[in-house]
Amino acid sequence: MPSCLVYKNRLNLMDFTSVEFYTLAFVVAMALIALLMGRTEKGTPSTHIVQLGTVPDDGATDDVLTMQAMGNGRVAISRTGIMLLPEETVNLVFTMRGSECTILEKKGVKRRGTPGVPVSGHVVVKCLKPIKYRIRYESQLTSAWAMFDFDAASSQPVEVRLKY
Repeated sequence: MPSCLVYKNRLNLMDFTSVEFYTLAFVVAMALIALLMGRTEKGTPSTHIVQLGTVPDDGATDDVLTMQAMGNGRVAISRTGIMLLPEETVNLVFTMRGSECTILEKKGVKRRGTPGVPVSGHVVVKCLKPIKYRIRYESQLTSAWAMFDFDAASSQPVEVRLKY
């Protein structure tokens, strides 16, 4: 008779209506999903900082970014619609991971109390590989941004208006 009780208790452990069964089934299902999805590595991120050369502009107030591949791994970047003080600079911080690139526009040297003047900027960078990038451009100066695709292997220029 005791062997029947042991057998009956084992059946109760596998009761399909118990909370323990569904908890165990949920944990196993999540482990299988995690295993099937896997982890996709995009590589380690790389960061480059470049100073944007600025010249006084005749009043262009539109936030416009233009990028064009020039060959040999060089990309020309032009930017209009920036208001700077006479002694301020603009730095571009590139963070790249695989085919994703984030460009952050930051203000450099700062002097207070002087009104800003409109400038346009231009720089040639050599840190982009000749592949198609998904670029997010963020400006801390104007609080504007844009997301777009850029093919660094094509010589076709890309002109983007930044949004607020």
